[in-house]
Amino acid sequence: MSSKVSRKTQQRLEQERKRKQQQYLLIGGGFAAAVLLIAGIVLPMMQPRTPTSTGSANCDNVQTFPDEGRSHMAAGDPTPVYKTSPPTSGTHNPVPMPAGVYDANVDITRLVHSLEHGYIIMYYNGLSPNEINQLISIQNSDPIKTIVAPYPNMPKKVALVAWTRMQTCDGVNEQAIRSFIAQFRNQGPEPFGQ
Repeated sequence: MSSKVSRKTQQRLEQERKRKQQQYLLIGGGFAAAVLLIAGIVLPMMQPRTPTSTGSANCDNVQTFPDEGRSHMAAGDPTPVYKTSPPTSGTHNPVPMPAGVYDANVDITRLVHSLEHGYIIMYYNGLSPNEINQLISIQNSDPIKTIVAPYPNMPKKVALVAWTRMQTCDGVNEQAIRSFIAQFRNQGPEPFGQ
């Protein structure tokens, strides 16, 4: 009878050892996954972002502007007067604009909120339908946190805008646009916002 008890005890101990081993593997795997996820998010954000697009044939240099604040408007507040045109930061609508292509009636205060979340906005003015389609094609090929929208009365035909950053162009320059997106996407003060 003692051999039966010891065999049952051994089996129970072996099962307990396997259960603990599985727990350790799950905890270790979860920890490793969390470390990799954090490294994948934080490390790219910590890399120095030196502009590489220093002006091309038809684009000006990337400009950096002072942060005009991040407060939210209350219902009924008038549209703020921004210091840059198009705006690069400042008081904004509490509801951001989602990624996409817009052709008219865009609430600029919602777009400023999107900038706070690390979006890139490709504004245009006076472009031909073919050039607008080029911007749309760029947005469609890289839709994460990118917006195409008209901005009447700006002096240049294209303005690439991120939080406190702007590059203006006399037309569509795909290389400059993709460089701007790569440098400044998710660089707003709330990059994890949608």
